[in-house]
Amino acid sequence: MSTNRLLITIDATHRSLQQRLAEATHVDAARSHPRTRYARTDALLAATCRHLAAVDDALLDVASRRLPHGHERVKVYLEQARLLERAMALLKARLYGEVHAAYLPWPDVWDVVRRDLASHNEAERTLVEDLAAALGEAESDVLADKVYRAEVKAPTRAHPYLPHTGRLGHAARRVWSVADHFWDTAEGRIVPRPVSAPSKEHSHDSLVAQYLVGEPLFDADAPLIAHRRDRA
Repeated sequence: MSTNRLLITIDATHRSLQQRLAEATHVDAARSHPRTRYARTDALLAATCRHLAAVDDALLDVASRRLPHGHERVKVYLEQARLLERAMALLKARLYGEVHAAYLPWPDVWDVVRRDLASHNEAERTLVEDLAAALGEAESDVLADKVYRAEVKAPTRAHPYLPHTGRLGHAARRVWSVADHFWDTAEGRIVPRPVSAPSKEHSHDSLVAQYLVGEPLFDADAPLIAHRRDRA
């Protein structure tokens, strides 16, 4: 298992988004508890949109400067990110009953979301792996924390046609973050907390120890109970 905090954070976020997708599409919940499906789908929307914006803010400029052919690499990633943003916009339109999407079959909408989320996660993982290797552990740690801070303040709704990079992209995200958070509060919308980077002091703790300290990212490969040898 990787010990790089940036990779751990991105991988955990991807797992979280896939889990939210599975919960939102659970057949029993959809049939017997429509409000539950609504809440789970809305949580998936908010978490995905916020993560996409945070990666734009925290990682893309660094990747463009520090990776070989970085500008081209970022362009390839953004193609997948924009597809996922459009899928999120479609999902929101279907969920809220907007005219152009109100009668789309749910299975068709979910097929688009599954496809574009999987493609995006693969593209993002490849970019982040290369970035972590190029930067080293110390700079990766800084970026892991930067992603989390950006995600806390990021827009929570899909804005697929905003600029993604440069000062203009950053400014646009700040404006829409304020607007989105205003409407989240006005509508009583519950936005889930983002996945935070693991703290180094608990990164090798047992599962029991991680649970007791409330570690936000479980290391699933850790032993159930740690057996530490006394130091001489």
